[in-house]
Amino acid sequence: MKIIFLLILLLTNINSFAQEQQNIGKKEILFKIQQFFDALEKQDTVLFKSILLSNGQVWAISEKENAAKYSMRPFSDFMKTLINPARIIQERMLSSEVKIHYRIAMAWVPYTLDISGKFSHCGVDLFTMLKTDEGWKIATAAYTIEPDCSRSGSGPE
Repeated sequence: MKIIFLLILLLTNINSFAQEQQNIGKKEILFKIQQFFDALEKQDTVLFKSILLSNGQVWAISEKENAAKYSMRPFSDFMKTLINPARIIQERMLSSEVKIHYRIAMAWVPYTLDISGKFSHCGVDLFTMLKTDEGWKIATAAYTIEPDCSRSGSGPE
């Protein structure tokens, strides 16, 4: 009986440890995403380089007149467009859902975006993350651009 009790206790502790590791991973990923938003607002290319994979990509999807428009830029080109002291971009995470499987993860993040203090649009960011020797890095960022926030459930505060 003692052996069964100890075995159950051991299995419960292993499961708790695995869950705790998963929660730590989710917190690390959400911290990297917040750093992405901070780097966007501060126009901080050094911070971007520390959280992005150098050969990663940014995808944008928008709709105009019932036609989808897709654009893709490598992170290196994306960072070049950020430096503009006359324009401050503030992106806010409204909620998040993170899924992790070993060294790969994704984060689904509804957001709102202001430019120089004025609402621009909302949408959903989808970050693909890879765990490297230096920690979690953003491999791709894909986002929707939605001026009408009723569809995405996001909206200006």
